[in-house]
Amino acid sequence: MFSTERVAANIGRKAKLVLNVDDDKEQIIIYGAINLLQTIFAVLWVIVIGILLGVLNEALIFSVSVAILRKYSGGVHASSPSRCIIIGTVFAAIAGITIDKLFCKLATSTVTVISIFCIIAALIIVFQNAPVDSIKKPITNIEMKKRFKRNSYAVICIFSLLILTLFAINKTYPELYYIKIIESISFGMLWQSITLTKTGTLAINKVDFTIKNIIERG
Repeated sequence: MFSTERVAANIGRKAKLVLNVDDDKEQIIIYGAINLLQTIFAVLWVIVIGILLGVLNEALIFSVSVAILRKYSGGVHASSPSRCIIIGTVFAAIAGITIDKLFCKLATSTVTVISIFCIIAALIIVFQNAPVDSIKKPITNIEMKKRFKRNSYAVICIFSLLILTLFAINKTYPELYYIKIIESISFGMLWQSITLTKTGTLAINKVDFTIKNIIERG
């Protein structure tokens, strides 16, 4: 069993004894603990790699944008929690480096076009695919699916307003970090939307398979 699941199972057992709850509630506690621990580990890895590569802000904002939209839109899952964290960290690092070394040098007009493209693409993909549930925990309630889709739209709209506000601030105070924040949010939305598609699922599965082989051979 993966270490995160071991720790969560211990938390569940101790909570069961202290709170005197039944097996069903113990499983709920374990599930919540797993999600919390995975989130903490994922954030810590992004922070560590971001600091080492000098792209902490870009990688972290990208990851947070992905995580917020993913909460409602769903998306492809890796075959294990550890590989999920590895894949998330790798893509956050790639996004951070790309934004810091390449896209931050683009003109504001070009960044505007890219951001508009990311927003429109995210809206279209979410409309066509969201929410994407997992095989282990499928969403069978139609109303819940509609609610998740509406919430996904709401997240994109909030991000869009934030991007618009940052563009307005950048006109008055043309600092580079505003552009980097805009690009990090935009690419975060776009990437999370791509993971809802068959192409995105195939790409993640291939990366997952490659990492699994590397770990097993190592």
